[in-house]
Order: sequence, then C-alpha cells, then structure tokens
Amino acid sequence: MTSTTNMALSKVSDAIVDLPVSVKAVGVAVLAGATLAVVWRGLGARQSNRKVYPRGTIVIHQMGRGPHVPSLTPFAIKLETYFRMEGIPYQTEHNMYRASKKTGKIPFMIYNDEELPDSEFILEFLRKEKNFDLHKGLTDEQIGIGRAFQRMAEENTYWCFVIDRWVLDETNKAWETFNVSAIIRYLAKRGIRKQLYAQGMGRHTPEEIRHIMSDDLKALSHYIGSKKFLFGDKACKFDCAIFGILAEIRWASFGGFGTSVIKEYPNLCDYCERMKATFWPDWEEMIQRDCTK
Repeated sequence: MTSTTNMALSKVSDAIVDLPVSVKAVGVAVLAGATLAVVWRGLGARQSNRKVYPRGTIVIHQMGRGPHVPSLTPFAIKLETYFRMEGIPYQTEHNMYRASKKTGKIPFMIYNDEELPDSEFILEFLRKEKNFDLHKGLTDEQIGIGRAFQRMAEENTYWCFVIDRWVLDETNKAWETFNVSAIIRYLAKRGIRKQLYAQGMGRHTPEEIRHIMSDDLKALSHYIGSKKFLFGDKACKFDCAIFGILAEIRWASFGGFGTSVIKEYPNLCDYCERMKATFWPDWEEMIQRDCTK
C-alpha cells in the first residue's frame, strides 16, 4: 500500500474516531464509502484533471462503480435509472474524494457550475429547469402511495442494509473486497456503530434488524404483487428510488443477510431483474472496481 494511501486511510480513521454522536446518521454511508475510496486506483490523478463540460450538461458525481452494482450508493442508481427512463442525457464522474461542499455527501450534481446535493432536490431542480413532470401519468393517490414506499425504503430499509453490509456481516466480505486493512475496518465499524446508534437502527439486535428489513420488503412485495412495476406496466420515479435500494440488497449485500431476506420475496427479485433489463442493458459493463465510467 502506498504512502499516499496510508495517509488517506489515517485521515479517514481519524475522522471516524473524532465524530461526535450528535452528527446526523446520514453521514454513515459517506464515511464507509470514504474508507473504500482510498483503495480504489486512479482517483487522485483524476482530481487534478477535471473535465470541462458544455453548459446545460448534467454531471452526477458519485463514489464509483461497484463490483456487483453500478454504484455502491443506491441514490446514484436512483438518479441514473431515472435519467435512463426519461431519456435525459447525463454524464458521471467518480471520485469519492470529492463530496458535496454543502452537505459532505454523495451523489451530487454539477449543472452550469452550480452544485446541487441530494437526489430528491436534484430531481426537483431539474423538473423546473427542464420543465418535465416527475409524476407524469400518476394520480394523487398513487403519488401519495409512491412517496410512502420511497420513504420507507430510503429512510428505514436503507439503514437496515447499511448496518447489515458494513457492521453485522461477520465475514467482512465488503471490506475484504476492497482490501481494507483490519485496523481501518475496526475503526470504521466502530464509527458506523456509533452513528447508527444515534440514528436508532443500531439500538436493535441483529435479529430485530433482519425482521425490520423483512417486514419492509414484505409490505412492498404485497403491494407490487404480480404487477410489472409499482403502479402497473410502466415504471415511474418511485420505481427508480425503490430499485436503488433493492438493487443494493439483491446484489451488493456481500456476506450480509440482505440477499437471503430479499430471496424470501421472489416477486421482488423478479422486479429487480425487470428494472435491470429495462433500464440497464449495459449493467455488466457498468459493474467494475476501478471507477472508470
């Protein structure tokens, strides 16, 4: 491991150890991603060679392509899936060293030199800027149902997944996949535990967390039933958000219990395959470890 990498890992570990409990739990995924990022090759070089894009170009910054999914953050998958669904041109840049200056999170968007963090606010901004309807063809009732399922997935199921992947998995497959050393892994997991305890999910036993995830997926499974997508034969914005979470659980739980939990609901596995086939025909090309696309 290079001296640059060692210094970066040291900074990450210091940041994790020094974080106060009062820090919002939404930073957990960023901390975990930062630890992974230092072992990905070529990121430092790309920082000094940032591309210049024509005005009007949507550029999504995220942590990089994963070995099983197009991104290790579901919120980047959500954005890319929506852009693909609506045929909206966009570019991606992959560099975990460059988080949003406003929130310290990823993904974020650069549009005409303006930075916009948070996937929902990005879509809201583009709705106004590009004059399109985020809820085209949906009734008010469907919008309410879709928002409820999205919030369940992003604000509850997501945290079950985070603690499962990064903390509870005793095999440490996610950490080992990215060659994270034992000491850095220990420090990172300790920091994540503290953050998830503050958020609330970390106060439960592993069995309870698995049960919470399963109950969330059961509710979604019952609602989707035999439908192709959330509201029928055509996917919508809410499908993109839900798919982002389910894709991580389905394919990127590594050694955690997420994979076995989602397999209890075959229609959700089929739903994931359908979303992937419909909007990600290049999925296999987009899953890789060196963040080059």
